[in-house]
Amino acid sequence: MKKIGLLIRTGVLAISTLTLLGCNGTRERSETIRFFIGSSNANLSHSIFLCELDPVDHSFAVIDSFAGVKAGSYLAFSPDQRYLFAISQEPWSHDPEDCSVASYSVEPGTLALKLINSQSSEGSDICHIYSSEKGDYIFAANYGNGYASALPVMENGEIAPATSVVIGEGSGPVESRQQGPHAHMVILDPGQNFLLVPDLGIDKVLIYAFDHGNGTLTPNPVQPYFQLAPGAGPRHLAFHPDGKSLYIVNELNGSMTACSYNGADGTIMELNTVSTIEASHSGMKYPAEVRVHPNGKYVYASTRGENSCITLFQINDDRSVTRLQVMEQVPNWPRDFNLDPSGQLMVVAGERSDDIRLYKIDQENGRMEATDSKLRLPAPASVLFAR
Repeated sequence: MKKIGLLIRTGVLAISTLTLLGCNGTRERSETIRFFIGSSNANLSHSIFLCELDPVDHSFAVIDSFAGVKAGSYLAFSPDQRYLFAISQEPWSHDPEDCSVASYSVEPGTLALKLINSQSSEGSDICHIYSSEKGDYIFAANYGNGYASALPVMENGEIAPATSVVIGEGSGPVESRQQGPHAHMVILDPGQNFLLVPDLGIDKVLIYAFDHGNGTLTPNPVQPYFQLAPGAGPRHLAFHPDGKSLYIVNELNGSMTACSYNGADGTIMELNTVSTIEASHSGMKYPAEVRVHPNGKYVYASTRGENSCITLFQINDDRSVTRLQVMEQVPNWPRDFNLDPSGQLMVVAGERSDDIRLYKIDQENGRMEATDSKLRLPAPASVLFAR
């Protein structure tokens, strides 16, 4: 554990509760919101940062940082938040032995991290992880060779070797990016029965039945994959709170695809597809992350490139989407963003501008409003809020 005492503070005390002066002259206490940031900068000895945000004056602070992984650019909690998982990979290495998933214990109250162990992700260029709702498995997506893996998690938080490793088949029309499978995300459906794997390299969301008893993944016999448009490059997806629809961001053609989802048999059907930015915009358009608002009325997507932005979509009654707002001039290359548990605030991470920025969310219409709150951090690539 390493204390941060410079650089990134913004004039607030780095404690779990801040004291503010109320309008009646008395001192009021405001509970801060704490979150972790994972950095993709492989030169850092401490690539996981613990930050906090005051919801009243919107001030940021970094209160700690943690070692144990290289380029910990994606993070995930166990359901009870007793453990935090992080990806780790040696810079510029495509060797599976250099890619792993690490487990940390989380100290109650302080949220300090202590490394437990790490385990091979069984692939190269690991990019995403997901914890089951029971906390008994952690899943990993390996972009480099396309493998997705299931790894058991012991009661003490230790990660065991993978029980199942799967890969899709095929390629896509974008020769520079789609020579073969590139698993970009792993997520269990709300029923925890099917693992969905958006694969950028083959324009498919692969669907695997998951056996909790032995940890095996097998192609869904009813629908082994959902096919996207050629050259779409599906990257990430998010489920609606009711579990009956999901939303896919496609990196290569700059779009979002809304789908219905049947949890009984793990099947997906397209509803509509909408560009994440206006057609008049030219240049690179690489969507990265997608998040559904807790109220289920809105879904947001980030886009990287010359058109770095966050886009708001309305979720219609039939679960299709309509684009409502494009927030431009966000931090450069927003690889990730996240909403706080209340859905009132959004933190956007600029991987290439080395900063994060705060936005307010209008609860009536979902629209984003920029604030002046910013925080300098090296290559922020993952935002994970604590309860």
